[in-house]
Amino acid sequence: MSSSLLWAVDVYGKVYSLSTTRGRLERDEDTLLELKRVTAGQRCSWGIGCDHHVYLNIDPREVPIHYREETYENQRWNPVDGFTDVLLPTDRWAWSDLTGVTAQPLHSFLLPSDSWEWEGDWYVDQVCAGGDPTETGGWEYAVDFPANFSREKKWNSCVCRRRWIRDRIYKARGSWTKIPLDHPKQPPLPLSDLSCGGWEMSDQPGRYHFLWGVSQQGQVWFRSGILPQVPEGQCWEEVEAPREVAQISAGPGDLLWAVLWDGQLLVRTGICLDSPTGSSWVVVDSPPVKEGGTIHVAVGVSVVWAITKDYKVWFRRGVNSHNPCGSGWISIGGEMMMVDVGLNDQVWGVGEDRGLYFRKGVTPSEPSGRGWIPVSAQWGHSKETVQPSMKRTENLTADRLPIGTYHSGRPFLLLLEQKRYLLRADPVVNLPILL
Repeated sequence: MSSSLLWAVDVYGKVYSLSTTRGRLERDEDTLLELKRVTAGQRCSWGIGCDHHVYLNIDPREVPIHYREETYENQRWNPVDGFTDVLLPTDRWAWSDLTGVTAQPLHSFLLPSDSWEWEGDWYVDQVCAGGDPTETGGWEYAVDFPANFSREKKWNSCVCRRRWIRDRIYKARGSWTKIPLDHPKQPPLPLSDLSCGGWEMSDQPGRYHFLWGVSQQGQVWFRSGILPQVPEGQCWEEVEAPREVAQISAGPGDLLWAVLWDGQLLVRTGICLDSPTGSSWVVVDSPPVKEGGTIHVAVGVSVVWAITKDYKVWFRRGVNSHNPCGSGWISIGGEMMMVDVGLNDQVWGVGEDRGLYFRKGVTPSEPSGRGWIPVSAQWGHSKETVQPSMKRTENLTADRLPIGTYHSGRPFLLLLEQKRYLLRADPVVNLPILL
């Protein structure tokens, strides 16, 4: 049976997950972990720690992640010593990348973070660029740099090279680990919000996602270089916004909305695989309230939900990839402090009573749903049924779980009725879910 997760963070920074396979609300095994925000994508989740670091958790069921480092050993022939690593001043480095521009000695390769480990030592690639095995210790020969190399050593072969390889594996699947800092000697980027999306923009296997962040100063940041073999990404890039941003939400597709400090809304246009950060911002009017504007927005595949300062819930009509701004607001019953959209545009909310709610009746033909249902679940290994709550208590017990922020990964519905689980298949996504 396919498993789905709902991640939650309580007011103390402790992390919990709710699974369709286990049917229980369970605390993360890392008792020292404290997060302020959490966002989930396809097969991975991200969080902002109380130490300002960004954390990554990759689904342990994912296939092992391997990455291959490579560097080239370069030599030139001279009549005294033959082939040697004493090169001409105009030549490439003795150890370099494929182009020869960047110096890459073996000792310069370090693990990007504690989440990786080497699978072995460096070794010579015995197959040349054309795919044929070499019989000369991996060396390829050419007249000069740069040129076409071959495994055959000729009378006019003045330079040679060979490729060295070392493999590493990501060992931290299933646990929350810090992603490496862009500048190790500087403090981490102080982010206040985080949202990942974009994994449905490509139909290729091993799809990757986009990660967006908002700093405490209201700047928008994008994590570049996230790939299946580079799950942590490479660096943060600032995406200029017209005014200070308070919160951001990315959908599985190309939708990205943001809430400004003054309660107005921004929509990012032009997002695509070739331009993941988009091209421009468009201002969208907040829902028609007397004062305060919007305090929270949540984006799905083709839906946008918003919460205004009076905790009223609003649904945006006509949103899709061709019209990311939509056409108007619809007032939805109920009062929520936060909402979030999972896959298949299923909706979750944290109510004014700090309870966790699920939006029933959400379908492609009725994306706004038909009502809110409180979510209950068993706590840990106890058989007692609890309804998650954000109410602050002196002691964290099975009776009260103070939920702070949450984010659904793959969509699921978990409701406990008289402590009995009934299994059925979701008619839209054909995934087993609990009722």
